[in-house]
Amino acid sequence: MDVDTGVDDALALLLALASPEVELVGVSTVTGNVPLPRTTDNTLRLLQWAGRADIPVYAGAERPLVREAVAAAAVHGATGLGAAQLPEARTAPAGDGVEFLLRTLQTRPGDMLLVATGPLTNLARAEARVPGVLQRARQVVIMGGAVGVPGNIAPTAEFNFYADPHAAHQVLASAAELVLVGLDATEQVGLASATLRACTGAYAAFCQAACQPVIAFESAHYEFAGLHLHDPVALGAALWPQLFRTQRLWVDVETAGDLTAGQVVVDQRPLASDQDRLGRPVACAVDVDQTRFLALFTERVLTP
Repeated sequence: MDVDTGVDDALALLLALASPEVELVGVSTVTGNVPLPRTTDNTLRLLQWAGRADIPVYAGAERPLVREAVAAAAVHGATGLGAAQLPEARTAPAGDGVEFLLRTLQTRPGDMLLVATGPLTNLARAEARVPGVLQRARQVVIMGGAVGVPGNIAPTAEFNFYADPHAAHQVLASAAELVLVGLDATEQVGLASATLRACTGAYAAFCQAACQPVIAFESAHYEFAGLHLHDPVALGAALWPQLFRTQRLWVDVETAGDLTAGQVVVDQRPLASDQDRLGRPVACAVDVDQTRFLALFTERVLTP
């Protein structure tokens, strides 16, 4: 997993730890929701608290490829984990995040499934250093973009793609087997605050504290008393693809423009042949069985 551990990345990590289908071989971190030192420390603390300090964490890119870093502290809180407090990590990062991606993909070609829930800076740097390396993943599942719905930080852009549009452009242009899980799917899955408050157990208590600023933000801006499970839904697309409907679309990412940086551009011109379309064909999640996903998430993460 490649993460910028704020609240929903943390929930995705907990879902991975609670899923017997998953062998989590390592986690790389990137600047995104909060700066890199925070995303790395949050990841180390969370894995240690969950009893999985054996999973190595690798610190990746400290800044986007071109643009200045942006953050989402208003959504995730100053630390990135809301009001949750976890013990200080007793372990340090195991190395460089880009080197970890390169080493893992090159030594286990066709075996690894890579789930990216933050800006794609690490993936783009790995692909630039060894062209074609992302193609060695069995699949790359990306939480990012807004195909047919409005953005959540700019008129047409989702946060991860807005935070590093150049990286998103490069990764989508790679030859990797990509699945794009954007706001079209993730905003279909909302966890109501009342449901969260009714849950008990250690994971549920952590989620209740961590999610406080997200719930406040969504209540104010989306008129929804709860939170959308963006990053867990992306992991769900890797674990349970049968719950998702995807559409193969020709896509690219706009890297410039005050209004459009980070926008996913879909070439659906009816008169254009595939040879004439811009971008490349990518499987984009457009629908999800929200009832079944919420049941699985609740069973694994929020049930003692």
